[in-house]
Amino acid sequence: MNSVFPGKMLAAFGFLPFSTKNPILRLLSGLVCTFYMVGATAGFVVLSIIVVSDMLNTATARQGNSFLQLLSWIPVSGVYIRAFIIMIMLLAKRKTLYFLCDETLRMVNRLIPHREDLQTHQVRWQRMANLLGIATVLGHIVWYLTDYIGLVLPSSSVDNNKHAETHVNETTQQLLVPLKVIWAASSFYVSLFCLSQQVIVMNVVFAAILRSLIRKHNAVLMAMLDGLEGGHRETDKKVDEFRVPDATVRLILIEQLATARYNQTELSKFSAQINSVFHNIVFCAHVLDQMCLIGFVAAAIVTGPSVNLANWIHNSLSIVFFVYYSTLLLLPLARVFDEVKLNNSVYVESAERHTTNPKSNAYRHDHLI
Repeated sequence: MNSVFPGKMLAAFGFLPFSTKNPILRLLSGLVCTFYMVGATAGFVVLSIIVVSDMLNTATARQGNSFLQLLSWIPVSGVYIRAFIIMIMLLAKRKTLYFLCDETLRMVNRLIPHREDLQTHQVRWQRMANLLGIATVLGHIVWYLTDYIGLVLPSSSVDNNKHAETHVNETTQQLLVPLKVIWAASSFYVSLFCLSQQVIVMNVVFAAILRSLIRKHNAVLMAMLDGLEGGHRETDKKVDEFRVPDATVRLILIEQLATARYNQTELSKFSAQINSVFHNIVFCAHVLDQMCLIGFVAAAIVTGPSVNLANWIHNSLSIVFFVYYSTLLLLPLARVFDEVKLNNSVYVESAERHTTNPKSNAYRHDHLI
């Protein structure tokens, strides 16, 4: 886990311990994590003071739909809260996550026994984790910098008083909180969200691993079905039966079927373990992403291009980013479901082909005898 970018980044900030038994390094990792979370909490308080001040100063000056204006403030705190909740959940699930990593190694070695094939899959999973991890960090930094696009793109306003209002708000914020403190709080604001995205990336990678293992299992089942075709015949009653005259082949098929059933059970347990670690994390992230998305849509409506072009561009790009976070980034999770449906169809096909009772929906290995 610490060999890929998300794991290294989380370990660097103390959220995952280093792969060592040295108690000093483990203690140092815990202290770094504690210091960072305290700093993130303080940063949230600082930014909240700035936001409340801005809301009070602009509440009387802005015109338009009050409900949309209220929704437009959701992303200001929603992005920070989303990241903070995810990191708290990760700390609560850290031990379970390590058990999941050990179980992943066991399942991968069991279902992908060939060394070359295993190395190919490992390289693919590592590349996926590194690319998604780096992309989410760079993407969020770019998104954050678009908030300052007004420095290079002057905003156009239908009311000249809004320029004076903005200047007064900025002056008030600097009086309330020193500029250095604001920049420190902003650094926690950006880095905390980047760290939370690494947790989501880890879930996506685990989902990709699960999908690959289910696909391997499905391939084995399909190969068994193809091998069984040789002993498949049709009786006078038009009922499918299966007989294998060779005792050695019969024993091999029974052993393969027992192994397939065991692997099916282990895959179900592995899926449940992934779900136990990440289901609350993904749920909270998705809900808060949707809330932030609603807020950015409201902000884009309230602050149109004719009012403030820079803010409108930032809000429009924010909509694109958060749609990606809640849809395309989580696409591998949906693909796991598709692979599970294929797995179920394989079992149904097996039952339909090789059961002696047309009404039965289970394939019993005594049909091989």
